[in-house]
Amino acid sequence: MSFFAQQPSIALAKLKESLSGEVVCPGDEGYNNGIARWSDNCVKQAGYVVFPKNNEDVVEAIKFARGQNLELAIYGGGHSYSGSSSTEGGVVIHLGKYINYARCDPEKRLLYVGGGATWEIVEKVGMEHGLATVAGNVNHTGVGGLALGGGYGWLTGRHGMTVDNTVQYTVVLASGEVVTANEKEHPDLFWGCRGGGSNFGVVTEFVFKAHPQRPTVFITTLIYTIDKLERLLNAVEDWHETAGPDEGLHWGCMRVLPGAQPGTPTLIAMYFYNGDAADARKAAKKLYDVGPIAEKAMEDLPFIKLNTLQNESSAHGGRKYIKGLTTRSRASAEAIQAVLQAQDEIVKSNPALVHCGILFDYCPKKSVVEIPLEATAYAGRGTGAEGIIFQFYTDAALDESVQRQVRGWSQILSEKTPVAFRTGKGGESYGVGYTNFDPDAAASDAARVFGANYQRLREVKRKYDPEKVWNRWYPIEPAESS
Repeated sequence: MSFFAQQPSIALAKLKESLSGEVVCPGDEGYNNGIARWSDNCVKQAGYVVFPKNNEDVVEAIKFARGQNLELAIYGGGHSYSGSSSTEGGVVIHLGKYINYARCDPEKRLLYVGGGATWEIVEKVGMEHGLATVAGNVNHTGVGGLALGGGYGWLTGRHGMTVDNTVQYTVVLASGEVVTANEKEHPDLFWGCRGGGSNFGVVTEFVFKAHPQRPTVFITTLIYTIDKLERLLNAVEDWHETAGPDEGLHWGCMRVLPGAQPGTPTLIAMYFYNGDAADARKAAKKLYDVGPIAEKAMEDLPFIKLNTLQNESSAHGGRKYIKGLTTRSRASAEAIQAVLQAQDEIVKSNPALVHCGILFDYCPKKSVVEIPLEATAYAGRGTGAEGIIFQFYTDAALDESVQRQVRGWSQILSEKTPVAFRTGKGGESYGVGYTNFDPDAAASDAARVFGANYQRLREVKRKYDPEKVWNRWYPIEPAESS
């Protein structure tokens, strides 16, 4: 497809005429909703926001942006830590307003999901047939970013990552061509989309494997005083060594919890079991033996409510800076205490910054590591724990200082705890920090992130996006022509 520059007013008029959906500009009704993001510090003033209703609308949006030499960004759910779904002055293709469906084929055990859907509708539609796929942990997260970047969730221990459960993509390329990518059609693109993010085009539909899922699960939140840190670390490590595929655990330290004095560092462990409560409590005995001061257990929680439990603490709005890192072995008490001390100093100097902490995801990874590293573009199949250090705040004037603080806390932890430094799998080589947890993904080194898979990704990039139109998330450099 050829693109010829036109006067902006003429090009915009033609775009409006061609769309089944809408396009809005600054000052138009719907514009502010179009640029709103999960984190306010990821909001950028786009020149245009296109709300497509179908693939043809996406094609027209791409044609318009390229004709005006404007940057393109893709909005799936707007949760990106790095703001990759936003653009300053460019064109946002906002899939969330219309292309947000999900439907289930229970006989084939497949879920067909629009590129702008959130996991809430996917879980609802699937469980109407007793089926589920690997989602994240917060159901208002968009499907697209999580599914293209990797995808961990409570079901990872049993079914692997989201990329391992994706069987097909519908992709609108920068050329305007609409292609289907699966194991038989465009298999190279299919491989690249499974971990390569938004580097190849606009994914307007995903098809996921759906697995039989029991209607209720067990989950409990255990609260501990900070003096139990060493004991909890040991218990988590012991539990993790023998954890089964139907278990999962998030644990860490926070300063804002219901019923607690804001600012007091408190240990929290959220334990998941995809089974009966009696079996769950036996499997989690080591965590109970540490001696929690409080527990909130849900013994027969409907599965469709599982990923609502963290919605409030992860709500839209406010400013958030989150730095991810993957530990190669258990974090030491010394390392965590050093981070907490540094956070204490910040909170004392500015009580408005009390909403900070550190969290780790300890899902069993046998099913992740069993997949060959070269099977998908995703290259972080290590055995370590995925961690985040975070600061939530509201004052835009603090953006730069907060970024320095969180990076400093991350540095403290990495100096005292072995962290992932290269791609790979298993215990011999470890995955770098989980790609969806990187606040600087737009400027990060793709070669480091994708490791041994990078050269193959460069070949895919040369074939499907040789002009680097898609460059908002770990931008891949196209391979040179042979």
